[in-house]
Amino acid sequence: MKHLFYLSKRVNKLTSKLALSLVTCHLSLIFSLAFSACETAENISFGMDHETPSGMAVTDSLQVHPGQTVDIKIAVSDNAGLSKVVFSYGEWMIRESVSLAELNYPQSYTFETSIVIPEDAITAWEEDVILNDGSKKTIVQHYHQLLLEATDRNMNVKDIPVYIRVTSDK
Repeated sequence: MKHLFYLSKRVNKLTSKLALSLVTCHLSLIFSLAFSACETAENISFGMDHETPSGMAVTDSLQVHPGQTVDIKIAVSDNAGLSKVVFSYGEWMIRESVSLAELNYPQSYTFETSIVIPEDAITAWEEDVILNDGSKKTIVQHYHQLLLEATDRNMNVKDIPVYIRVTSDK
């Protein structure tokens, strides 16, 4: 009986030492994680690229006629390097995509294309516009907005518009 009491006391002592060492280990782990992971949002985003590509339509707004061929030129740049450009206008079923990865992600690129204005291109249409106060206004639109979507290697995206006005006068 004496040995059992002594053994029980010894087990309790070892258990409490083990529990204390586990608690100490857990606390040191928690403190080390907390202090090493305490980076501010500024520190985290400092090394990130949040800048979208910049671009400019070298071809200004155009006034064109149905059936006319139009040359479009858009200059794009990005410090991180450009990944792709996509030129599109759904109304005229235009879509051209250029992957720039095989060009080793250039920091600047000039997109050039020629398009033919469809014979049935509309010259004016009504469009609803939402104003700053939330109200809606219907306007008569005359300009088709074609877009070049430029994406850099960090997936930042910028839409660069080219405006074309189709007139029926030849």
